[in-house]
Amino acid sequence: MNRRKQIERTIRKRIDELLEISGKKFSSGDLRGSLDIALQAWNLIPEPKSDWDYYPQSLSAGFVQDFADLGDKENVSKWSQIMADMYDDPNHEDHLVLMTEGEAMYKLGDMDRAYYVFGRVYEIYGQKGFAGAQSSYLDFYRKEKAARGE
Repeated sequence: MNRRKQIERTIRKRIDELLEISGKKFSSGDLRGSLDIALQAWNLIPEPKSDWDYYPQSLSAGFVQDFADLGDKENVSKWSQIMADMYDDPNHEDHLVLMTEGEAMYKLGDMDRAYYVFGRVYEIYGQKGFAGAQSSYLDFYRKEKAARGE
C-alpha cells in the first residue's frame, strides 16, 4: 500500500483554521458560506491534490454531501468524480465513494443514477454494503430493480 504524503505543517494549520471557521458557519446554518470557506481550504492543498493524505479525501466527500444539500446536481457530479480520484478509485469500487455519491443522488431525486450506484454497491458488497441507516437504500434498490423487471 502506498502511503500518501503529509501536507506541510504550516499549510495544515491554515487549512485547519479555515475548516474551523467553515464548521462554525455550518453550525449557524450558513451552508453556502461554510462551503465557500471549505473551498478556500481545498485550494491550499498543493497539486496534485491526490498525492496528499487526509484533506483531499475528506474534503471532497464533504463537498459531495454539501452540494447535495444545496440541490446542486452539477457540482455533486463533478465532486463525485474528484472524490473518486482522491480515493484512488478510478473504477468506483470503494464503498465510501459509492455510498456518498448514491446518497447524494438519491437526495437530489436522480433515482436513475442512485439506482445505478446502489447497484454497484450491491454487486461489490452485497447486502452487507447497506448497514444501519443505509438499509433504506437497499430497500430502494430492490424495489426499483423489481419495478424495472431486472
